[in-house]
Amino acid sequence: MSTPPRSDEYRDSSGTPSLLLDLINNTADPGYAAAAARRNGEPSRSWYEQPLAALGAALVGLILVVAYLHAHRSAPQTAKLHAELVSRVRAAQLMNDSLQQEILADQATVNAMRDKSLPAAGQLRSALQSDELAAGALATVGSGMQVQLGVTAAPTATPAARVGVTNVADTSPLTDKDIRSVVNELWHDGAEAISVNDIRLTPTSAIRFAGQAVLVDFQPITSPYVIRAIGDPDVLVTNFADSSVASRYHTLAALGGITFGWSQQKHLELPAGSAPKPNYASPAGASPSPAPTTRPKPSPSAASSSTTGGAR
Repeated sequence: MSTPPRSDEYRDSSGTPSLLLDLINNTADPGYAAAAARRNGEPSRSWYEQPLAALGAALVGLILVVAYLHAHRSAPQTAKLHAELVSRVRAAQLMNDSLQQEILADQATVNAMRDKSLPAAGQLRSALQSDELAAGALATVGSGMQVQLGVTAAPTATPAARVGVTNVADTSPLTDKDIRSVVNELWHDGAEAISVNDIRLTPTSAIRFAGQAVLVDFQPITSPYVIRAIGDPDVLVTNFADSSVASRYHTLAALGGITFGWSQQKHLELPAGSAPKPNYASPAGASPSPAPTTRPKPSPSAASSSTTGGAR
């Protein structure tokens, strides 16, 4: 085995050693070898290294123990508060559902008493039913179309959610503006009655956005959004297919992130909406005037909710 040449063997004509060859052949600084010789091969250790290492380990262990105790001490209280809030929310939901059932039962009783008192075939009864249908106060059955908007990866539904309602993701590509655009297009295309996730729309209905949930008349709904419209199915489908709204959501669905589609329906059942009690204005400083005896006409926003066509 040949030994590497020494640096003094490589000298130029002036007797100066080549620095480049010296760096290649002797990579280690001579000071390292001298220090190792002085220690006789034993590692360098100071008298304070071991106590400092033990103190550092003790401090790290103390911090971990304190963090563990703090986290587990507050965990039961946090879990208790969360369980209490969940219980209160579910109790409020149950109470709201119970009150809704009572309202529907009372409305059915009032309608039965009214039908009994009014003549079977009269102009007043016909006008009243027509106004109630336009105001969304009566359940409606007829043909029409169904539009569905949804998020591509929709979360699983919660036990307490309305049928067709799921938890919303952290960021949802669909908001209240998307639901309103579809609903307004259906009104424009000749719809006579519309519901969103089984919530009947009335002339005073509001579609808003709160957090990550869409609110329809202050009732939260989430994806998938099922919008049902009663009217002439041929007219609805033709007009909606040619609209800019359908074109826009077809493009968004092709890009990914949402689902969009519609279909013609021969039989749709829309529930009755909760018609609010109207308020009447009066001049400032004057005593409120008594409410008029005639039922107010629907607002212009519901002018498209005519009583002719597919609803009956």
